[in-house]
Amino acid sequence: MIMRLKRISHRLVLIGFIIFFIGLIGSIILIKTGSPETMELPNEYLNFHLVSLYLQPTVFLLFYKQVLTFRNINVFVTVRKKNRSMIMHLMVLATIYCLIFVLGLFVPYFLTGYPLFKFGSPILGTELIILHVFVLLLLLWLLVGGYNWHRPYLLLLIVIIIDLIYHYYIEKNILISYSPLYDELYRAIHEIYGGF
Repeated sequence: MIMRLKRISHRLVLIGFIIFFIGLIGSIILIKTGSPETMELPNEYLNFHLVSLYLQPTVFLLFYKQVLTFRNINVFVTVRKKNRSMIMHLMVLATIYCLIFVLGLFVPYFLTGYPLFKFGSPILGTELIILHVFVLLLLLWLLVGGYNWHRPYLLLLIVIIIDLIYHYYIEKNILISYSPLYDELYRAIHEIYGGF
């Protein structure tokens, strides 16, 4: 049992490093492929699909694999009446993974010299970034429910669907209030092309 827990703890650290590198590599890709004319945080990280469509589902999968690993020792935890403690530990782990991912994702942009918020209010832009991170954290916390849920894989699918619905239908509409440039109709009327 102790050896198994040691293996699990080593794996948790390894997954943390992998999540950090996923964020880092995703950030570098966005910075390298983005247009300098439209380079700003909301455009690179909220408007484009790389983060929500590929990077975040990968983080969900990696974290959920850890939740299911702990689910395997659920019997031992239940016997010791530590279920609540285990769920709290998983929520802390989800928070750490979220922070590590965000660190890898956003810090490289701060080193580029590009403006953070070019086309809209910095206050609203900051709120949008914080909201995106908060939704990511809530979805990771939701995955902790797989520790006790009888259909754990269905929960993972639900979380990924919520993430995509938030990105495509909610976040895209909120971006328009940050700047009308994120509205396709506005860009078409004003003949603004590329980069968005």
